[in-house]
Amino acid sequence: MISHLQASAPLLILAAAITILLAAIAIKRSFAGSVAISAIGLLAAIASTPWAINATGPAPMPTLFIFTTESLGFAALVILAALGVLILAAGYFTTGIKLPREEYPLLLLIATLGAVALTLSASFITLFLGLETMSLAMIGMIAYPRYRPGAEEAGLKYLILSGMSSALVLFGIALVELATNHLQFTPVLATMLTGTPILLAAVALIGAGAGFKLGVVPFHIWVPDIYAGAPAPSAAYVAVIPKIAVLAVIIRILEMPGVAFSHGTITAITIVAILSMAIGNLLALMQENIKRILGYSSIAHLGYVLVALLAASAIGRAGVIFYIVTYAITVIGAFGIIGILSRATAGRDLDQVSEFHGLFWERPFLATIMTLVLLSLAGVPPAIGFIAKMYIMAAGVHADLRILTGTLVVTSVIGLFYYLRIIIVMSLKPVERTATPEMAMAIPMTGWITMATVGALIIGFGVDPESLIVILRSLFG
Repeated sequence: MISHLQASAPLLILAAAITILLAAIAIKRSFAGSVAISAIGLLAAIASTPWAINATGPAPMPTLFIFTTESLGFAALVILAALGVLILAAGYFTTGIKLPREEYPLLLLIATLGAVALTLSASFITLFLGLETMSLAMIGMIAYPRYRPGAEEAGLKYLILSGMSSALVLFGIALVELATNHLQFTPVLATMLTGTPILLAAVALIGAGAGFKLGVVPFHIWVPDIYAGAPAPSAAYVAVIPKIAVLAVIIRILEMPGVAFSHGTITAITIVAILSMAIGNLLALMQENIKRILGYSSIAHLGYVLVALLAASAIGRAGVIFYIVTYAITVIGAFGIIGILSRATAGRDLDQVSEFHGLFWERPFLATIMTLVLLSLAGVPPAIGFIAKMYIMAAGVHADLRILTGTLVVTSVIGLFYYLRIIIVMSLKPVERTATPEMAMAIPMTGWITMATVGALIIGFGVDPESLIVILRSLFG
């Protein structure tokens, strides 16, 4: 039926774009052509989302995917974030690289297809297939280009840890099927309310896999190493897209009738949230590498998101969605600055705090955007991060989560120190030194446009958050 194709349009367009890109690379290698085909495919998938939301008639593939306004809204958010990373990668991999680069846009498209499939999944089958498609493609993105020792090491680490995580999830899914004879979310979740030992073990195993993808404590050990070793665009992708997809599934499951956290689950998530907020912020204080700082910062930010998830209310749900959007904008902006200042042909990215010394004097535009990004991550007005953090705090207060809300406030204050430290280093007068090639590089037009857009979104939605809230309500209700 036409309505079936209409509802699944974003998924089908991404699959078609991958097929076309594979054929194009086989005919003629061209990085610019690969980027163009990928960008057109992502833009077409985004443009088809409103049309897909308006689909009528029986839902297509109801045992595999669910095409609701909310799930398609999250899929659009995933695709938008992937488009932002693609634009950054187009500039990052252009300068001085002689090796084939066409595979990178292809890997990005495949990973995005997996993330969208995960977001739209209605069964543990499609959940696992989407998760694995996304993870396997991200391994290639992390280890690219291959002549970087740090990138190869990061890719190998992610391969090993991702394999362990997938094994846990698959074992959990096997226990679910053994106990319920179902793999669709709806009948399984109705049965899981009985709380049998097998199902509790399945929840624990699948939860551990989700914890790995979110990068929360105690599954956080891979985060700083992967972020530090991966190329800046790949680190941005890993930091944003998997988290959006996994949180989309969690939010949708929690909204199903009769689903609620048990007392034991609430206790476990509370401990994870407190440890993530505390360990993430404290360890970030001791770092000299900005990528590692962003890695530990992401652990803390996911702890903040867990506070809103535990609130289990309309304001908590709205807080999670608002925070996801804010996090995506700011993290892509932070890694984008590092990517613009770095060369893919170098042994590593320009990511040491000391290397940003005097950036306001040498690159005032990039330093200004980086300052806005850091202020947003720190939750300082008028940046959008302030509104996002207030949303989380309001959800915690509304649900009377006093310990969690108090931890959020204290650890946010700790976070101010390492964010402001970077801003201070950038504002210092540069010492007399020979200009590095990176500082002398011209900013590509894609970099100007992307960073200007990030800065405008951070300030625009920070001053007028109601405009973003209206957009999110139209997508997520």
